[in-house]
Formats: sequence, structure tokens, C-alpha cells
Amino acid sequence: MAEELLVVGELHQDLYYESDFYENLAEKITDRIINFIKYNPDDLLNRALLEKMVKGGFGDTPKKIIGHCYFKRGGNGNNSSEFLARLGVPTKLMSVIGRGSEWMIPELKKLGINTDSIFQIDEITPVSTIIKSNFTTKIHLAPNLKNKMNFGGVEIKEENFNDVKIIFSTPIAEKFIAIFEQGYTRGLITAYNIETQKIRDIEKLDRLINHRYDLFFLNFKDAKFILGENISVEEADAVFKKYAKIRVYTAGKDGSHIITDHFTIYFPGIEVSNVVDRTGAGDCYAAGFLTILIESVKNKAELDDLMKEARQEEFKSILKSCGEFATHSAIYKITKQKPPERKELDAFMDSFEIK
Repeated sequence: MAEELLVVGELHQDLYYESDFYENLAEKITDRIINFIKYNPDDLLNRALLEKMVKGGFGDTPKKIIGHCYFKRGGNGNNSSEFLARLGVPTKLMSVIGRGSEWMIPELKKLGINTDSIFQIDEITPVSTIIKSNFTTKIHLAPNLKNKMNFGGVEIKEENFNDVKIIFSTPIAEKFIAIFEQGYTRGLITAYNIETQKIRDIEKLDRLINHRYDLFFLNFKDAKFILGENISVEEADAVFKKYAKIRVYTAGKDGSHIITDHFTIYFPGIEVSNVVDRTGAGDCYAAGFLTILIESVKNKAELDDLMKEARQEEFKSILKSCGEFATHSAIYKITKQKPPERKELDAFMDSFEIK
């Protein structure tokens, strides 16, 4: 049996609405602004009037909004495990679900995901409401319900870590840290996402992270938010480097940086004209990166050896391949609006060259 990548993260239900609400709202507010400027040019700095005008635009929209609606699986854990499985990585998902969500398990199994470490508790299953339009997607969360989806009353046995090479917490959070620590203690390769949804400041990260783990992914915009400063990647890494030996900073169209203690790899931003939706790009990037990493490194001991100065060129070549595959994975997701199968992504890479 091939060694698995263990994803630790949330699995919940997403309620999707596909609607033209935002398009209609933008049109109504634009009309009001144009009329306001036309007839009241001297009142452009009158905040009360402008606020009344914008609220009036909302008021003009229908009370009942019609849209196509459906349920689907959601959560970072779900998304990452699906992306990895589609890319051919043997994947196990560890998560906690509530009542009424049993329907998700067969879907995950059909994708080839190991669901033996998904635990059900007697709580209401969280539902995130996602409103999707042609130009934006907004997600309404229920953190009060999500917080109950934790491992507090769940017994995590040693067998849950059998045949696992990499443990990936997405994102790193208080409710996942004990399990992540178990993976670290067992000598697994450790990787995690840092997101402002769970980490709002550097003090919170300091309280949470007690070891220098192997790898993290962090959107550079989130890094600046956590630090409360508008600084460079190099300045941010001076703070964040104590949390992992390999740091990956993504910045969308501004590219990405892979930084170790010995070298930096920079991938410049890529402009693509046919972006459908950027939602999920970060999850897909991390999945692509970890796909090549799990294929290229035998175990934690070899990863540690690769980090030594004598093997830096070999290690740099591996991480460059990880970054290229990750970048293509994210571009595929935002342009095709679906996670790629491995064959699809290989063909896409042949036709789309990163320069």
C-alpha cells in the first residue's frame, strides 16, 4: 500500500446560491451615483447623502431573491483532500462531522479518499452559505457551529497514523494542533496552512506553534495582516521563518516565493485573461505542491537530509518542481473552475509554459 497524505481539516456542508443579485445591485447603485453626480455635484463629499443613496440601492432590490440552490461538500479539509485525490495522491481525511451529513462519506470514498478517520458527533452540522455571481463570490460562515466540530471527545488512535508519510493541517488551528503534534511526534513530514480565519495576529501563532515544523503555506497578504505591517516578503520571512524550515508565500498574480534557510525560489506572477473564479486557488496550489513533494521524498529522514548544505542543489530542484506543479494547479483551477485530474494537469502543463 502506498503511503498516504493525511489531511486534517474541516468537512462541512456548503449551501450554494447562484444568483444575479450582485450584478443587479451594482447596476442600481451605479445608476444612483451617476444621477447624484449629475444633479448634486456640490454634495459629493456629503457622507450622509452618499450612504443614503447606497442603502437606497439595496432597498430597490427584490425582497425575495431567486437563484439556483444546491448543497455540496465544503471546508478546507474537504477541498484539499479532493484536490490531492484527483491528482493521484493516496489521501486520508481526518475530520469531525455532525448530524445529517452522512451523505458526504460515499462521495469522498468514490474519489478514492480514505474516510476511516472521519468522526461523527451529536451536534448540528455547520452550513456555509455561498452566494456566487458572475464577478464575485461571498461566503457566509457560521463559526459558532464550526467551533463545535472539534476532536475534544474523540479518541485518536495510533492506527489513524499508520501508512502516513505527510500530515497536512489546513489550516493550522487550536482544534487541530494536538493531532498535528501527534504526527510530528511520530516522525511524519509536517505541513500546514496559515490563514487569518484562524490566526489574526502573530501572538496567536506564537501560542499555537511550539516546534519548527517542515513546511507552511501563507498568502502574503495574510502575512502582512498578521504582522500589521506593509512590508516585503524578506522582512516578513524574518519573523515567520521560526515556524517552518520551508516557507511558501503566495501572492496570486504577483507570484510566489519558496524560502528555505539556504535559498529562495521566486516564481513571477502570471497574467491569465480567462479567469472564471479565484476561489480555491490557494487550496489547489498547496495540493499541487504536496503532490510532487510526496512523490519526490521518501520520508522525514530524507527530507531532513535534503535540507543539509551538501544537498542544496538537489533540494532546490525538487522544490522548484513542487512550485511549478503548484502554480499550474492553481491556474487550472481558476481558469477551468474545477480541480484537475493528473492527466488533465499534465496536458495543461505541456501547453501552458510558466515563464
